[in-house]
Amino acid sequence: MKASDRIFRFTGWHYRDGLCRVRTFVNWEKQIVIALITDLGNLNPSGSVVYLIEVLVKELIAKLVIPKESIILQHLEPYGSCTDHRFSLVTFDKKKALVRNDMKHDEVLELLSTNEGELKNITRKNEILMTEIETMRVQIDPLMEFSYVDSAKLVRQLTIEDNMVRKSELQELINTGASERQIQSLIKKDLSLLAEAYASPSYNYICFSEFPVDKGFVDFAIFTGVSWMTVILIEVKGADFNIVNQSGYQKFNANIDTAASQIRERIGFIHRYPLVFKEHVHQIRERVISGQNLFNAFPGPEPTTQVDPNKDVNFHCIIIGGRTVDDLKESSMRHDFERYSSLPINLESWDSYLRKLRRS
Repeated sequence: MKASDRIFRFTGWHYRDGLCRVRTFVNWEKQIVIALITDLGNLNPSGSVVYLIEVLVKELIAKLVIPKESIILQHLEPYGSCTDHRFSLVTFDKKKALVRNDMKHDEVLELLSTNEGELKNITRKNEILMTEIETMRVQIDPLMEFSYVDSAKLVRQLTIEDNMVRKSELQELINTGASERQIQSLIKKDLSLLAEAYASPSYNYICFSEFPVDKGFVDFAIFTGVSWMTVILIEVKGADFNIVNQSGYQKFNANIDTAASQIRERIGFIHRYPLVFKEHVHQIRERVISGQNLFNAFPGPEPTTQVDPNKDVNFHCIIIGGRTVDDLKESSMRHDFERYSSLPINLESWDSYLRKLRRS
């Protein structure tokens, strides 16, 4: 049963207070109080709840917002790269200052002794809470909505834009039926071609070419995301074939099957050894951020510095190859391929990929 629901202003980073949502629940059967602490994402003007949870809990207790014996649940709502509710049971230990254990949706509902409707009460869709958040944001910093210029981020963005491969250059290459090697060679000159289509947030990424996974590699990879890191593995084929054979059988070209087979081997390793893969990608991420150039690393304006290495790594696989002849029929086939495949692979023709690019 819910006992309270409020926006809480707490001591944040760099002398700027932060905001989070705090709901308390009473589970009468277990005789416990649970504090559900929701990170507000970019509505929070200071450091993330993920990083400040210890300080935040102490402050909640000190200000009598929650009892000292409360069970603490850290909560991320669906927004941006987080497509579903995420819950972590947070415990404090003398040997390990902080321990997080992920909880499933049903487990949380049972613990909170509430129904699904409470979790559907998303902060961003609650007009009363949003009004309260906006009022408190202005109190914290009246100039918050004015643009803040991060010099390093701006310089990197301008450098990327100055060296961009034009969309028309790639379009011309594809129109001439370029081979796999020709297209890969152009993309390697400017890996932002891939980040522009797939990175989320758009400014937050590191791209790689010939990225190692197990004993092999994929053509390209993108690290992106905030809090949870997402790794996107990409196989690229040429534009010298139609993605669907124009015979009576209406099957995907053999090049697509080859790419799927290649990426299947990489996925198999990730599923068998998820912890090894997580450690592998975070070690590479940290080395690139420290200045090392690994696998033709191409950092974005903000190169995935806000991800938590203790959290699971999401991953997706994409195959780009071939040309579209009948967009309606082929998009339906691609949808069926993605939906009924036993593996998480998305399929793009070069035509559908080009439509994602915003550059001129």
